[in-house]
Amino acid sequence: MKTIVLLFLINISCIAQQDSIKRIFENDAIQEIYPEKNIQIVGGLDSLQSKLQYPIEAVQHGIEGRVFVQVTIDSSGIPLNPRILKSLGYGCDEEAIRLVLSSKYLPAVVRGKNVKSQISIPVKFKLPNNE
Repeated sequence: MKTIVLLFLINISCIAQQDSIKRIFENDAIQEIYPEKNIQIVGGLDSLQSKLQYPIEAVQHGIEGRVFVQVTIDSSGIPLNPRILKSLGYGCDEEAIRLVLSSKYLPAVVRGKNVKSQISIPVKFKLPNNE
């Protein structure tokens, strides 16, 4: 009897979840996932990279790679709440956050209005070749 009641409750829970997903799509919430214009870094990713100051500790240890930073860009283009998605350590994470927060952005546009949204930005750390 307990097994039947448990299966019944699980089934009702799944039906409730399907109904909530259906309501989300019916209320056009999916529209905000696909903006008319995506977030843009003013000057492009090259502009952001050109301001990179390689951390001394990373140079000493020969660290190269990419740090991925997720950041929220508000409707005014101001970067907020940076979060490291992929870390390199040795001071690279802090430098990547500094670059992301000091850059300027054009916010995403949905239905003709600027909206708050998130972007993941790769910051590349590559040591110059000493040939």
